[in-house]
This record gives sequence, C-alpha cells and structure tokens, in this order.
Amino acid sequence: MEQRLKGIIPPIVTLFDQHGEIDWKANQALVDWLIDQRVHGLLLMGSTGEFSALTNAERKEYAEKMTAYVNGRVPVLIGTGSTAFKEVVDLATHAQSVGADGILVVNPYYWNYSEEQLYDYYAKISQCVSIPVIIYNIPLLTGQCLSAELIHRLAVNHKNIIGVKDTINDIGHIRQLLITVKKDRPDFLIFSAFDDHLLPSLQIGAAGSINGIANFASELFVQLYEHYQSGNIQAAIELHKQIVQFMSIYDYSTPFYTAIKEAVNQRVLKRSTGARFPIETTDDELKNNVKEFLLSNKLIQ
Repeated sequence: MEQRLKGIIPPIVTLFDQHGEIDWKANQALVDWLIDQRVHGLLLMGSTGEFSALTNAERKEYAEKMTAYVNGRVPVLIGTGSTAFKEVVDLATHAQSVGADGILVVNPYYWNYSEEQLYDYYAKISQCVSIPVIIYNIPLLTGQCLSAELIHRLAVNHKNIIGVKDTINDIGHIRQLLITVKKDRPDFLIFSAFDDHLLPSLQIGAAGSINGIANFASELFVQLYEHYQSGNIQAAIELHKQIVQFMSIYDYSTPFYTAIKEAVNQRVLKRSTGARFPIETTDDELKNNVKEFLLSNKLIQ
C-alpha cells in the first residue's frame, strides 16, 4: 500500500448544510470532482476537514460513508487524532474496519509531552492496526514540533508507520526528516503540507503533498507533480510560480478553512453550503474576496 500513497492527496473540507449537519450530496460531489482532477488520494477528517468540530459518532459515520462512496477509486486516509488515547484507538480501528488505506494521527494537543511519551503513544497506536500509519506534525496547532530523531526511531522500530505529514513553515525540517529517516527507512514517505512547498520538497525527496488549496485547484498541483516526475522541470517551475500567488487565500478568514470552503462552493459546487457552529454562514465580504481571488487567478471566468 505504501507505493500507492504518493502525490497529491487533498485534505478535503467537510461540507455542512444550512443547519450545520453534514451535507452528504455536497461532500460526494467534491469527492467526484477531485477524483476527476486525477488526485492521487484523499484525506478525510484532517484539520481542514474540521475533525475537531465533529463528535466521534459523526467522525465514524463520515469515515464509513465517504470511504464507501470513494469505493477504491483512489486511496483513502482518515485522520484519527484526538486528545484521548482511547478515542484515537477507537477511531483508528474503526477506520481500518471500514476500508481505509491508512490513518493520519496528530500528536495529542493541549499538553506537551516528552519524547519518550510521544514515542510510546505512536508505538501503541501502530500496534492496534495493521494498515499504514502516517504521523501528523503540525506544531502551529499542537504547540509541539515532533523531532526528526523521534520520527526516525518510530520509523525504524514500527514498519507500519510509513510516513509523516510535516505541516511546518520551515522547509529545513522536511530536509532534516529526509536526511535522518530515509537513510534507515528508504521507503519512508514525507509529505509537505504548505502549498508552496510542493516543488522544493519534491526536489529534496518528498513523496508529495497533503495541502489545503488542492481542495479547489487540485489540477494544478497534480500537473506540477506529474511534470516533475516526468522530468519537465521548467513546466513544474511555471506552475510553482502560479501556486505561490494562491497563498493569500489563507489570510481571508479565521479559521482559514472557511475561505477554502467558499472557494469550493464557487468553483466546484457552484452553490452555497452551511457551516458548523461557532462559525456562522459565510458573509458577503468573504464571498466577494474569494470570487475576486478565483477570477484574478483565472480559476473561474
């Protein structure tokens, strides 16, 4: 399975109706559109998917229904992170039971833990499932960065820990992971997360990207990845220059995924969706800003 997990894997947003409940038709339409754009996989229930705003029962229902809907068309990763270890194990074993191709596990947030505690945490999770485990490093939201040494130790001792999503602005951390881990686990997969890190990360050995803008502009990331893999570096560079201009969308809303969702509404669904409280319905200013963003970047006409 590790060989299938590569390339562009959008961390898809979770779309709600006007009552704040899961909008199944909207979520299915987004999945179909992304698969039509030739993405290499899908991540359900990541940070951009608002996993923290859903109950465990909702997370399980979403994971089960959406994995079944994908129906093997592309690999599916499911985020199973939580602050409570028992909940992580429950969500992880459920993800395996519904056919997930792997799980993405963020380190426990709120409190910081020692390296030994974090090692034991991931080691025990990996022993509870037989499917691939990808470590999720996002210090912006957890308050703690996972060291290259910790990830190296986990990778060497637990073969189903097969990769890491490194959501960190310092691309030097990705480089350090590659240097430290791949010398003993050459099959270990490192995914960048910042959209404008895709090309430089590929150039130093990353497997691909799990990035938010791929929710609504996935074809550009897929093209960049494929150009790079085929040796058409100049075409990849031109796409990289275009993608760099997209980064401003992260400043349009708090949390940032609200703007990502509005871009999905306008470019993919061509209709409005709702929101999950405490986020209210998207206001006109954000709608107008996203429309101008899409127009100026020639993503809509």
